[in-house]
Amino acid sequence: MYDILVLGAGISGLSAALHAAEKGLSVVILTKGAKPDGSSNYAQGGIATVTKKTDKFKFHIDDTLEAGAGLCKKEPVNILTKSGPATIQQLVKWGVQFTPNPVNREEFDLHLEGGHSHHRILHAADLTGKEIMRALLCELHKQKNIDYLENCYIKDLICQGEGKEKRCIGAKIIHQKTGEVENIYAKSTVLSTGGAGRIWQYTVCPPDSCGDGMAIAARAGAALQDIEFMQFHPTSLYAPSLKKPFLISEAVRGFGGILKNDKGEEFMNQVHPLHSLAPRDIVARAIHSEMQRLGKPHMYIDLTGHTPKDIRSHFPNIYAKCMEVGVDMTKEWIPVVPAAHYMCGGVLVDTWSRTEIKGLYACGEVAATGVHGANRLASNSLLESVVYAVRAIDNIVESGLLNEKISTPRSNKKERVSYTKSAFWRKRKKILQDMMWTHCGIVRTVAGLNQGLKVIEGLEKEVDAAIKNKETENFYFLEFLNALQVSKMILIAALRRKESRGLHYILDYPNPNPKTKHQSIYLNDKE
Repeated sequence: MYDILVLGAGISGLSAALHAAEKGLSVVILTKGAKPDGSSNYAQGGIATVTKKTDKFKFHIDDTLEAGAGLCKKEPVNILTKSGPATIQQLVKWGVQFTPNPVNREEFDLHLEGGHSHHRILHAADLTGKEIMRALLCELHKQKNIDYLENCYIKDLICQGEGKEKRCIGAKIIHQKTGEVENIYAKSTVLSTGGAGRIWQYTVCPPDSCGDGMAIAARAGAALQDIEFMQFHPTSLYAPSLKKPFLISEAVRGFGGILKNDKGEEFMNQVHPLHSLAPRDIVARAIHSEMQRLGKPHMYIDLTGHTPKDIRSHFPNIYAKCMEVGVDMTKEWIPVVPAAHYMCGGVLVDTWSRTEIKGLYACGEVAATGVHGANRLASNSLLESVVYAVRAIDNIVESGLLNEKISTPRSNKKERVSYTKSAFWRKRKKILQDMMWTHCGIVRTVAGLNQGLKVIEGLEKEVDAAIKNKETENFYFLEFLNALQVSKMILIAALRRKESRGLHYILDYPNPNPKTKHQSIYLNDKE
């Protein structure tokens, strides 16, 4: 039995594992794919932290609260911002190399991004996530008390007891290369499985972002919160020839990129006082509205006001990708379109990353800390991932969980899942993704959300048939079931929120409700 089981190997999971290992704890970390894994590796922009004397924690807090549209939890936001400098020091200690200021290399180069009042975004060129993942994985290999298991799919959590006495003692996992099912036990479990962007048809998220962690936590009895708030990034690269979606970082607009329609009109000037630097929810809706008004498949970002040298030096990765699809961003406008990007809600946790189930913690995108409210401020998520991963481990050590004796059931039964009917369940998943984009996208209606639930009802009948025919020990079925359950909870949460706020914009209730509150939802809740 391990001290700590970490489910997921993005920045949050790796930070938790490293912090635990440095405290002498035994750790096993599982990843659905091969390392480096998850959305963290694709994060371009950076990590928001107060580092200059001209900036203050209050300014960062105010910017976060403003972007969160009145739904941020103040204590988690205070913890996040004030933990920033120490978190950066820890990342540097782990080997992360942030881009230095070209004038004074003893300082960090700081970007400005949408919604921020000050330059405070530390970055590693335009591949910040990849650099952090590189450093953390290098550090991980130095630790002798961390086991790393790749290509493992989480089937379910293992819990003992009921109600308030329920305790998580590990997870049932599937070794994807063999189909073998194994129980892994631990005194504490950290869920860091990422988001759910792949539930939507158009997304910049990697294939693994299917909502798996939210689903297994909900099946175990944990509450989810604020899951109606999916952030649609306003600027993914519009390039039908691309096999993988690609994000045009917030930092491009922070560097002076201007949003324009095909006529060259700066349409954001009539939408928000910050123009192209408005918060993401506002920009995404504005682009969506302008596309519909003009009947166009995309809008543009114009960065040609800068020199080619500056553009290539600040955004080498974005420049290379644009050139790959025939767009020279030093001379041409970049075609962009919104896409599902980040889940602001998730598994409900407190300020120590504890879920409602004893022994189960959650951090990173899978968790609902309350930091992001109804809309995430750019580059707060990487900071949150590390801060609340470290806090989870600190609480595990202080809580006494590691001193508890846990009895684990013994079983000689060999379990194995099959990989048949892949086309059948993938087709159903495509139906689900199309429905979520059409009926639970950037702009919503009550009628559309109810229509979405009817689609869910039809898909649930096929799930019931699979259960009746004992066809559930199938990898593609299990993956589809997770996406289906999370999608249904998102639709119900969206119907319950009878107001428009942040990322949740519903035409039937176009105004915010001054008495708004957070919404928790459980697996079998009805509207």
